Amino acid sequence: MKLKEIIDTVSAKEIYIDDPRVYDIDFNDAFGTDLMSDALCTLRDCDERSLLISGLANMQLFHTANTLDLPVVLIVRGKNVDDYMINGAKMGGVSIISTDYSMYETCGLLYEAG
Repeated sequence: MKLKEIIDTVSAKEIYIDDPRVYDIDFNDAFGTDLMSDALCTLRDCDERSLLISGLANMQLFHTANTLDLPVVLIVRGKNVDDYMINGAKMGGVSIISTDYSMYETCGLLYEAG
């Protein structure tokens, strides 16, 4: 699923897009968690086609995405993303999208959409 499809499926907002090539990635899986230790353990062998979904809206999210070389994070529950976090995403080369849906709803909608 391409990023535009993900954005449309979960009515997401583009908060920050680091590289326009992210729109060309065909995401083949996603992992939803607020525990970055779980993300590090589960996604350690992933590639750029994995999407990290989280309600965690702090710098730890971007450090984790950067460590895993993930190009995009999807923040759920309409959490506020401030300039400090956007700067952290820029430094790590991570794009940010956000949805008002809960983690459960977001994962369900994406699963249903394929």
